[in-house]
Amino acid sequence: MKMVRDTWTGSEEDRARVNSILDEFEGQDPMESLIPALHKIQAAYRYIPEEAGHIISERWHIPETDIFNVVSFYSDFSTEPRGKRVLWICEGAACYFMGGPQLGEVAQSVLGIPYNETTPDGEWTLRRADFCFGVCHRAPLVELDHHIYGPLSPEELRALIANPPEHSVEEDHE
Repeated sequence: MKMVRDTWTGSEEDRARVNSILDEFEGQDPMESLIPALHKIQAAYRYIPEEAGHIISERWHIPETDIFNVVSFYSDFSTEPRGKRVLWICEGAACYFMGGPQLGEVAQSVLGIPYNETTPDGEWTLRRADFCFGVCHRAPLVELDHHIYGPLSPEELRALIANPPEHSVEEDHE
């Protein structure tokens, strides 16, 4: 992945921000709060900084390996900075046979990056989803910032990339 400007500086302000997020879950079971807290941290930094995992481990007494296992298990989480917008091209079985690979070619061409890379301006990250989103009746589809769009033609995908809707990723996890 091309290096995107890291939004984590390691400053006291960053540590305070993570602690403030964890404070929102005060009094709740740490294991039940882990995934929602990770979503909020990722929304703040566009990835899960390693030091955030250390802070969670210290505060909530969860082994760092358990935190890393959760982060690495869910494709939604990243340990590297992603773009402001994340575009997933579905290539699960239904999408694959209905034109998913063609949508992937269009996205790579329009954005000028291959899968698993981020545009140099840090705006877009392109990902291939070889798993099912569970809405196969909308194939071929894409997920943009946690919103499903489909069925899409290559022309409709070009238009979606050119004029993406305005919505906050943070809204999707509250």
